[in-house]
Amino acid sequence: MIEVGELAGTVVPLLSAAAGAYGSAVVSKATEQGTDAAANATVGAGRRLLGRLLKSPRAAQVGAAVTDLGENPADEAFAAAVYAQVKRALSEDAELAEEIAAIVAASPVRGDTFTVTVTNSTGVQVGDHNVLSVHQPPPAR
Repeated sequence: MIEVGELAGTVVPLLSAAAGAYGSAVVSKATEQGTDAAANATVGAGRRLLGRLLKSPRAAQVGAAVTDLGENPADEAFAAAVYAQVKRALSEDAELAEEIAAIVAASPVRGDTFTVTVTNSTGVQVGDHNVLSVHQPPPAR
């Protein structure tokens, strides 16, 4: 059985990435045919997930919550509202939860997040497949 709270927690960062990329147009972008060449893997995964959620019985509520998040991407209250609507949609429809879980599993991005605190460093690298180049002037004599 799928734990919908955990699944919703995995879905929300992906939806947030799409909302951040598309702003208030996120719902229309999720329902457009074709792909967006400018979308990275995270935004693309969020767009696919939102497209599927917009075919559920809670489409209006999920769409409104994600649109609000697109208009206010830095506000945690709007992200919490998206989480609540996604969790509710997944709780009410086991088939939807399975489809969303399959989309997440097939996605190259799993919605991982990192919290990093760096002090007195000239560079930091977090995540996969990154390249870090640090160019510093020689120390003063």
